[in-house]
Amino acid sequence: MTTSDTDTSTTAEPDQGASRRGWVGVAAVTLGTFTLVTNEFIPVGLLTNIAKDMHVPLGVAGTTVTVPGLVAAAAAPLVTVAVGRLDRRIVLALMSIAFIVADVLAAVAPNIEVLLLARFALGLGIGGFWAIGASIGGRLVGSAAAGRATALIFAGVSIATVLGVPLGTYVGGLFGWRTAFLATAVLGLAALILQLIFLPPIRVDQPVTFRQLGSVLRGRNGRAGLIATLLLVVGNFTAYTFVEPFLQERTGVNPGLVSVFLLLYGVAGIVGNFAVGRPLATRMRPTVLAVITVLGLSILAMPLLGLSAPGAFAVLAFWGLGYGALPVAMQTWVFTADRIKSEGGSALYISCFQISLALGAFVGGRIVDAASVPTTMFTGAALAAVALVAFATLSKPVPAE
Repeated sequence: MTTSDTDTSTTAEPDQGASRRGWVGVAAVTLGTFTLVTNEFIPVGLLTNIAKDMHVPLGVAGTTVTVPGLVAAAAAPLVTVAVGRLDRRIVLALMSIAFIVADVLAAVAPNIEVLLLARFALGLGIGGFWAIGASIGGRLVGSAAAGRATALIFAGVSIATVLGVPLGTYVGGLFGWRTAFLATAVLGLAALILQLIFLPPIRVDQPVTFRQLGSVLRGRNGRAGLIATLLLVVGNFTAYTFVEPFLQERTGVNPGLVSVFLLLYGVAGIVGNFAVGRPLATRMRPTVLAVITVLGLSILAMPLLGLSAPGAFAVLAFWGLGYGALPVAMQTWVFTADRIKSEGGSALYISCFQISLALGAFVGGRIVDAASVPTTMFTGAALAAVALVAFATLSKPVPAE
């Protein structure tokens, strides 16, 4: 996955090549991004057990996804601006500590209020780490390898997005949902230790300002991409947040096998994540339109074809393929379709994504409580259709280099 750096004003370091120590530092940041996204999505596969243990409705349990998303949406730009010239190594360490504290608190939470407090703390760490972590790849391995380093850091986000839920579901199914949170705390601790050992001081000469955060909005295609992202991610998580209860209640999948279905979604997502790069490079706009279409049709197909195990299995494969390609496709579009490199744009995109994720989980929760789980799927598909129309109408062909 590629993105515009949030902190392009950091002091340039001499290019010492892709040293082993530098790549271990990149790996530490990648483990951090994997941990933060796994943390954010982990309740999706555990909602039924969380709701039962906390004695709350399923929709209320779904707010464990909503809260960190909303907090992260605000934290991404605010932390980026607030940290000013503070050493980015220190910032990432503080955000990693937030992960650990949040996970431990979630694991011992006696009620839903304490669990939501833990998820609030997690949101602070997510927004700050994601926004800052995107900018340091080149500082660790040299300018010649900067692209590969940044791609690896964001691969942690993509892989966690599609694999974090099934892995968390598997651990939670074996040992209980609280153990799943403790496992992510251990991941966070490992990332923190690696960061403290292998990340060098990362100085900043010119910090990001609020004025710079909105620069991507000046481009027509950037605006179209953010609007489409908002609609698509809301639609996706309106539906996907409740895929676990759908598989159990409507498809009739044994709870022990739910993780297998979600693992298929994850594997397909990884394929989509890496497969979309080549067509984006040659036919960006048609590729984005295709990704939106595949994702929307997959969500629509779930309540129609997912009533049997083979049907749900096939639908989840296409759904994972579409969603795995979505972050790469939309992020690439937002930052390159207008041929504008916007400083601070990563924080703005992350805010849009996180707001959408939180809204999706919230909308889905209200629909589940008022209607049914399949209704969340139809709603998600409808929002994807609106996204397709909006993007096709508002965007324009990518200008030549």
